[in-house]
Amino acid sequence: MNEATILALQISGIGLAGVFLFMTIFYFVIIGIDKLFPHEEEEK
Repeated sequence: MNEATILALQISGIGLAGVFLFMTIFYFVIIGIDKLFPHEEEEK
């Protein structure tokens, strides 16, 4: 493989890892907010 292909794969890998890292952090932030402010059922 030539140098450009290897560099492109590295950049793609960093991008994918960044997306999955962001999604994981965002998931745990949502879980934390849900624990801090639990949903209260409305009485009808």
